[in-house]
Order: sequence, then structure tokens, then C-alpha cells
Amino acid sequence: MFFLTWGFLVWLGATALLRFLRHFFFSLENPVLLVTAYILVIPLLLILTLPIYRYKHLDPYNRLKAAILIAIPGMLFDVVSLIYFSSIFINLDSKMDRIFGFWLLLTYSVILLSGFTVGKNNQIKKKLM
Repeated sequence: MFFLTWGFLVWLGATALLRFLRHFFFSLENPVLLVTAYILVIPLLLILTLPIYRYKHLDPYNRLKAAILIAIPGMLFDVVSLIYFSSIFINLDSKMDRIFGFWLLLTYSVILLSGFTVGKNNQIKKKLM
């Protein structure tokens, strides 16, 4: 339940931030800010996930489960936000929905990938087999 709640809070914070400040990050007129938004989301999401895995003392297998639980709330709620894109994100041209969708895929991919660990004793592989 902790990881679902954390995922919901991350989604809520990001959605609120993007609803009001989105036009600064997602603008075709300013490609530098657009690329910056894509690049900066990677370390930001790692800061929001990796310390929690350490704090909860998760083994590699449970990190993967935690990453999935963190991603699920945002993925489900963003389905609705994409359907009502122009109503929710009023500061943005409706043509930007595909750029935002791409950014969402990137963010959820980073969250899910944060659950994988690489090392000599990869317990995920052992438990899945």
C-alpha cells in the first residue's frame, strides 16, 4: 500500500505542476526547454524511487514489485488525463498531446527500470526462473 500511495502522490504532484507550469516545459517554440524536460525527468524520478527502495531495505525482486506499484496509479490516472487533455492542461495547445504522451512513456519507463538491479547476485533472475 505504501508504494501505491507514493506513486499516487508523485503523480498528483507532477500533474499539478504540469497543469500550471506546463507551457514552460512543453513548447515547440523553445526546443531547449522541451529537451531539458525530457532529460531532467530521468534523474528526478531516480531521486524519487531509489532512496525509497534503500529506505525500505528491498531486495532486487521486491524493488521490481515496488517499481510496478509506484507506476500503476500514475499510468491509470494519466489515461484519463490524456482523454481530457485539452480540458485538464489548459495552458497547452492540444497539438502537444503526443509530445506529452511521449514524455509520459519515458517517465513510466524510468520508474519501471528503476526496479531492476544489475549485479553478480541477481536475485530477480533466480526468483523468476
